Amino acid sequence: MDVLGGLESGEKYRLEVPGLGFGVEIPFTVLPSGDRRIRIASLNLVGQTRLNRDLGRLLADRIREAFPDLKGLVFLTAVEKALMLVQTVAQELDVDAVAVAYNRVKPHMEASRRPLIQVGSSSVTSGSKFMAIYERDINLMAGATRGIIVIDDVVSTGGTLLALEDLLEEIAAHLGHPLPDIQGVFCVAQEGELQTLPSYPIHSLTHLPAPEFV
Repeated sequence: MDVLGGLESGEKYRLEVPGLGFGVEIPFTVLPSGDRRIRIASLNLVGQTRLNRDLGRLLADRIREAFPDLKGLVFLTAVEKALMLVQTVAQELDVDAVAVAYNRVKPHMEASRRPLIQVGSSSVTSGSKFMAIYERDINLMAGATRGIIVIDDVVSTGGTLLALEDLLEEIAAHLGHPLPDIQGVFCVAQEGELQTLPSYPIHSLTHLPAPEFV
């Protein structure tokens, strides 16, 4: 079964995920990357209800295997493509709340009168951008006593992970005490090679072909 088959034109990549039970056709997409253009197999989970449900359950199983006891661990993600996936994971694990790093400052954050932390980031698909976290999620992060688990859809160069590390340093400085380390990253797919190898493990369900400059 191809749940995305026929919905997008052009050349496709057949994504196979062990345990999923069906293949998924995703398009090859050419995107701007600085002053060049890059071709990627584009896994876009936004709006894909069944995929988020099934992939989220697989990720939740991987997290249970690695961390049978979630006490003292806080989940962290970055908007926006992984939000539906993260919601499924959290529901499967009975996690009440997940900290979110936003890609811009939004009105509900009330940045003029509430704590807000913002850092720069970069990624293959979105280039340079900002990453912001506000009072609610800063306070959620403060409750991490054993570690932090990052959930994402795709890990490519690692630019988002580096930005999240910077964000955690700024949160610790704001709180006035160190935060525990990232204990692992759980994602649907790894794509290409990381620019810098992190000190924590990356758990992926599958791999995507490396991006190519065209």
